[in-house]
Amino acid sequence: MSDEKHNHDDTPKGGEPQPSEAAEAASAEASTADELTQLKQELEDARAKCQTYLDLAQRAQADFVNYKRRVEQERSEFVRNARADAILKILPVLDDLERAVQSLPPDLAESDWAQGVVLIERKLRAALETEGVKRIEAVGEPFDPWKEEALLHEPSEEFPQGTVSRVFRTGYSMDGRVIRPAQVVVSSGPPSQPDEMPARGAADDAKQSGGSE
Repeated sequence: MSDEKHNHDDTPKGGEPQPSEAAEAASAEASTADELTQLKQELEDARAKCQTYLDLAQRAQADFVNYKRRVEQERSEFVRNARADAILKILPVLDDLERAVQSLPPDLAESDWAQGVVLIERKLRAALETEGVKRIEAVGEPFDPWKEEALLHEPSEEFPQGTVSRVFRTGYSMDGRVIRPAQVVVSSGPPSQPDEMPARGAADDAKQSGGSE
């Protein structure tokens, strides 16, 4: 009777058996696999975020470099334009000095005041050259619309067609960029020769008609 009672006490309530060690091991292994998969997914997510942040940082750095370069270019352009504007205000003075030097009377060319005007013109030109300002040499050169402004065309025995024959106003460039185009006259080639054949033919006809009378 006591043995039956003992066996009855060892049986779980409801008649369900205890889980075996194999089942516990399988459950633990499955749980470990799930945790490992979750950790791998979290690692991939972290890597993706890191790559995203790295891309953003690189893009921001590239944008900053481009912005800095653009600001430097704009600053350089502003300074160059300011210099050009200041020099453009001086060029008319140089034009007047040039005309004064070119129109000096021969009997006064050697006077002190005339030589002073010549010296001032040379010094002003030298000062502008130190700033990168150069005269555009146009006479005898093919007409260039980027450097010159054609005021008119005229026949010329000396210069071929399309060549600058005269300069009304000197042009200037600064650091290789035209700041004032030259105002020029462009040759249209040698003047056309009148056709003498019709006149000669008319004279011959007159002689023949006179002789026949």
